[in-house]
Amino acid sequence: MPGKADAVAAAARDAGVNLYRADADHVSVSCDETTTREQLAAVWDAFGVTADVEALDAATEDALPAGLLRSDAYLTHPVFHAHRSETSMLRYLRRLADRDYALDRGMIPLGSCTMKLNATTEMEPVTWPEFGQMHPFAPVGQAEGYLTLITELEERLAEVTGYDKVSIQPNAGSQGELAGLLAVRAYHRANGDEQRTVCLIPSSAHGTNAASAVMAGMKVVVVKTADDGEVDVEDLRAKIAQYRDELSVLMITYPSTHGVFEEHVADICAEVHEAGGQVYVDGANLNALVGLAKPGHFGGDVSHLNLHKTFCIPHGGGGPGVGPVGVRAHLAPYLPNHPLQPTAGPETGVGPISAAPWAPPASCRSPGRTCA
Repeated sequence: MPGKADAVAAAARDAGVNLYRADADHVSVSCDETTTREQLAAVWDAFGVTADVEALDAATEDALPAGLLRSDAYLTHPVFHAHRSETSMLRYLRRLADRDYALDRGMIPLGSCTMKLNATTEMEPVTWPEFGQMHPFAPVGQAEGYLTLITELEERLAEVTGYDKVSIQPNAGSQGELAGLLAVRAYHRANGDEQRTVCLIPSSAHGTNAASAVMAGMKVVVVKTADDGEVDVEDLRAKIAQYRDELSVLMITYPSTHGVFEEHVADICAEVHEAGGQVYVDGANLNALVGLAKPGHFGGDVSHLNLHKTFCIPHGGGGPGVGPVGVRAHLAPYLPNHPLQPTAGPETGVGPISAAPWAPPASCRSPGRTCA
């Protein structure tokens, strides 16, 4: 508007709308989803323009396709009508939080995912740049300290679990599950048992068990859970008999998600082995076993370990999960390896499970930080 910017801005201001005066010849206008038709008309009047909003709206194609428009009701719960302001909703949520039983207020007996609070004395050292800023593909000669830590950790985890070999490449328990199941599949294939693809999983198992099995190319068959929370042994035996020639692996959580120690776990493992299958012991609740029992000794062939659950390493907002996978000797040749780091796994391994050859240390929690 040559020479008229001040006049246009003043006219709009008189109509209750502020326009930005860029210079004597220009004003700047912005609209968003809160702009009303009345406000548009006021701005047009300030410019001395007359327009039909309804006609313009009808002639303009909607930016949002009709197929994406929501037609059903939403926010129908009474709580969304009882609280009519952000402050009121905030106070309601706070009241709910006060009624919750949280880890910062007391102990939750079943360890599992609840062991995630970490002492400041744990958190502070892992923020040191010498520890937390190592690139995952730095020359091995520059990471000798890391390699020492990795080797010692693998050896100690093998001792704790009773397994022969451990890989700490997986970055989470779910990745550890996938790595373990891929090792089982590779083992069967190496033995010429391509048809062994059935994975037996109790109905009480973690959901990731079934998801990991499907990702590993297996067929999931659900085994019943007894009233006391243990695996229904009779149903398990029936499934073993039914799928004997196709049985690849049984996945069990010990102790179970219900907190139950399977009384017949050794017998269950023996029957699966007798049928030619392997036994995957989910290590989610390993904190209940450490120092008392070893999965590799009572019949397990492979387990993943959630270090943030069992040993309370930094996790969540304090760092990534680490889900090492431990195996008995016959599965060791099929652990994860990495094409860019020959020392990260066996030559006959199943390939990388994660982008980096070893799981990141718990210190790698800062945006943009790349760690080994």
